[in-house]
Amino acid sequence: APDAGEGGSHEHHVSQDIALAFARFVHVTGDREFEHTAAWPVISGVATWLESRVTHTARGAEIHRSNGVAELEGRLVDNNAFVNASAIMTLREAARMAELRGDDRFDRWRALSDAIVMPLGRAGEIKNHDRHRRGEAKGATPEAAAGLWPVGLGADPAVERATYLRAVEDAEGYVGAPMLSALLGVYAARAGDRRRALALFQSGYADFISEPFTTTLEYEPTRFPDMARAGPFTANLSGFLMALLYGLPGLQPDSGEPSGWAGRPVVLPRGWESIQVERVWVRGQELALEARHGDRSARLAPA
Repeated sequence: APDAGEGGSHEHHVSQDIALAFARFVHVTGDREFEHTAAWPVISGVATWLESRVTHTARGAEIHRSNGVAELEGRLVDNNAFVNASAIMTLREAARMAELRGDDRFDRWRALSDAIVMPLGRAGEIKNHDRHRRGEAKGATPEAAAGLWPVGLGADPAVERATYLRAVEDAEGYVGAPMLSALLGVYAARAGDRRRALALFQSGYADFISEPFTTTLEYEPTRFPDMARAGPFTANLSGFLMALLYGLPGLQPDSGEPSGWAGRPVVLPRGWESIQVERVWVRGQELALEARHGDRSARLAPA
């Protein structure tokens, strides 16, 4: 870690994100031996830690004094939306695995996941954290939207749309920064704004690409001219790839059948007709992915 590394003491979403990565690997590969020998120790360990990390109040189970994905130096918040969303999803995965194994902790992990607080704003959107106010910081990271996707927290359709709309409305102050800029086009598409989705994929990813070697930079150079032109920056590359394979098609891998992973209408940026991948490997099967604009859902079918 750079400098004194204080962020590691409070950036608690990282352990949960790693646990979720283990769970997603199991869902996509169907590797039960990996689930037993590698995923379960990690996921159950993080769930046990979360039991000790929450504070129980009249509101429910709260996570106080944490730092979200924005990594704001010296600033801790209560009930960061990304942290709490990843905690909920981790506990659900732990409960599912525990029940399959006959581990009696599944009941309390499921109850804890239901009790964790998500901060809501006046417009019905999920806020970044309890005290978050619009305009409090130029370029605030769209952490609440990221808690919905890619973390995968389910929400009432009205709450989901309001949260994505807020991320899109505030995107101008954030776009050009690393990592989540590549996801902004997905949020616009899910909010139903195809024109804005196209524009945000341009400013949130395409404008990061530097010639003559087609290098994806860490920062968009015209918005951050003082930052080093460092690349290739894998987080931006993977963010765009994830947007194409999962975000726009609406794929959310879980323990169910892959045919049920696509559960939302396909909305693509303006001018895009479809996303087609000839071959993806899912649980040892060779499948094709097609997400055509306007369809009720994307399709995963035998290649």
